[in-house]
Amino acid sequence: MATTVFTNTTRTIPAEVGQSVGGMTDLSGRDNHAAQATAAARPIYQTAPDRVTLDGVDDRMTVTVPAGGFTGTMVLATDQGTASYGVNIPAGPYDIGGRGGQHFPGNAIVGQLIRDGALSAGDAAATEAYFVGEGATASYGAVTDFSRFWRDWSELTSFPLIDTSSGTSFTAAWSDCTSLTSFPLIDTSSGTSFQAAWRFCTILTSFPLIDTSSGTTFNQTWRDCRSLTSFPLIDTSAGTDFSYAWFNCNNLTSFPANAFDNVKGGDFTEAFTDTALTQTSIDNILVSLVASGIATGTRVFNQSGGSAPSATGAAAIDTLRSRGWTVTVTGGGATIAPTITASDSLGGRTLTITVDSTTGVPAPVTALTALTLDGVDVLGDATGSDPWTYEVPDSATGKTVAWTLQASNYIDTVTVSGSETVPSYSYRTEQINP
Repeated sequence: MATTVFTNTTRTIPAEVGQSVGGMTDLSGRDNHAAQATAAARPIYQTAPDRVTLDGVDDRMTVTVPAGGFTGTMVLATDQGTASYGVNIPAGPYDIGGRGGQHFPGNAIVGQLIRDGALSAGDAAATEAYFVGEGATASYGAVTDFSRFWRDWSELTSFPLIDTSSGTSFTAAWSDCTSLTSFPLIDTSSGTSFQAAWRFCTILTSFPLIDTSSGTTFNQTWRDCRSLTSFPLIDTSAGTDFSYAWFNCNNLTSFPANAFDNVKGGDFTEAFTDTALTQTSIDNILVSLVASGIATGTRVFNQSGGSAPSATGAAAIDTLRSRGWTVTVTGGGATIAPTITASDSLGGRTLTITVDSTTGVPAPVTALTALTLDGVDVLGDATGSDPWTYEVPDSATGKTVAWTLQASNYIDTVTVSGSETVPSYSYRTEQINP
């Protein structure tokens, strides 16, 4: 590397060990050289192996990507791991060393290849092997803290199945990777913090069933993943903080049952605000929170957008509130006992029974539950449904028709009754002479 790194931007003075790097040569022959004009933002050249080290504050080199940009493969070799990525890099300045020099999967660059056009799997592997031979670390398997490694890497279109098995913190690791549409089934079994890990991955359309069994912090983890429509049944059994976890996932409709049966904490502040959950999904969530049994500590749940819960979900809300939870859902989550008013009219021999009004949350279900003629059950002769009708027989003159309507929700059942006495009718027969 000593012949490709220089202390000045014009690349005329080769860098020595410990010196800052102002220029790096593009070995492709296409003259896409890298430079850093700001002295304080220059990486440092080191040997054994040859590399440039980054301070994680602002150190980076800048390449001017030509018109048309680069759409293809990037192989990046660092002191902590080596991997190949799908990329789409637009024309213009591009940082080598992470966005603004702050977010990078390592502390030093050993080598980097960016190809306009996809590398075959074999060629990518061979390139990785070459860089490893030059002193790069092959695997990310020893890394425990992946915090912000790829944050703001909007150029990534695909992410490799790297070894993350030792990772305990994935805080903001892929936050704002706005060009990823899918994600591999990496090993996250040791992960405890997933805070903001995939936040603002706005075109991510699916998410794998990763192992989150050790995860405690899920604050903002999938916030603004606006293209997700469903979510897998991940293991949340160690989770304590789910605040803003699915906030503004405004196309998320489907969420599994039993997702929170065994969680350890009740902070769901704004967790499902501005989502599109179906009634079944919001019911699933509320019933699962009841199953968790949490009745101490922070107990907050928010949902907006999508459907209001059914009677099943409303019953779960009542249980949660009895345990000290603050619950806000679409429709407010209020529960109100039903009321009903009704009336009848007898026109000729047709009795019509009509519901005039009902109130209650959830909305009550109404039914005609009793209909008698002088005490004899004639309910089976009624037809229709709000209004109900009954054809009074001719023989019923002077008899009383009585009815009862019922309105019910899971809070209560109420009834309203009425009756009519069948009047007598007189008939006149006239003979019409021709």
